[in-house]
Amino acid sequence: MEERKPKLSIRNLQKQFGDNTILRGVDIDVYSQEVIVIIGPSGSGKSTLLRCINGLESINGGEVYIDDCKIEYTPSALQQVRQRIGMVFQSYNLFPHLTVIENLLLAPMKVQKRAKSEVLPQARELLEQVGLLDKADSYPAQLSGGQQQRVAIARSLVMNPEVLLFDEVTSALDPERVRDVLDVMKDLASRGTTMLIVTHEMGFGRDVGDRIIFMDQGVIVEQGPPEVVFGNPQEERTRQFLRNAM
Repeated sequence: MEERKPKLSIRNLQKQFGDNTILRGVDIDVYSQEVIVIIGPSGSGKSTLLRCINGLESINGGEVYIDDCKIEYTPSALQQVRQRIGMVFQSYNLFPHLTVIENLLLAPMKVQKRAKSEVLPQARELLEQVGLLDKADSYPAQLSGGQQQRVAIARSLVMNPEVLLFDEVTSALDPERVRDVLDVMKDLASRGTTMLIVTHEMGFGRDVGDRIIFMDQGVIVEQGPPEVVFGNPQEERTRQFLRNAM
């Protein structure tokens, strides 16, 4: 039987800001269609890990591979990296002067040089998928925070990324809006989207994650299936965190 190869491999990833070490040699393999949920206290390195994978932060050591090919984080290669590895942030980063549909069309047409006739049907289909097709001609300021975040997710998907990174995408939302965004992410998981999700929503992580990673002080303390990490954690530090977080 042929060995299953990871879609994304992170090897001995290290990151410092001055004298402050944020990541202390992180190793993760992410398989195609796998949903990995990363939890941990503030300052544990979760968001920095995602930003390093996507090339938004430089790395001080280690390597990242996609399909066995080492990612070179050079200025000329970064655009290609970000087409293959999409990212959705806490802040929606939509262009305020463009309508929702124009926000979705911009990068595929400008960066990927795709024809509008090809991108527009996909963009409309994705807006329907996130429940916002009726807002296609609205401007971001006319939308709620939750709606803007769902547009941001659709905007990442229209680039056809192979892996999607989510960095605390519900943390800035009103509690009533969180559920709509989490429902979209659950739908993506059910469709086989490969995802790394940093979240403080423990119930969501338990429901959607194939694997849970608990980080603290720049290292992976524990990882495993949700029923093990949440139901029977092996490390005292994990148990301590979950007692406060659940």
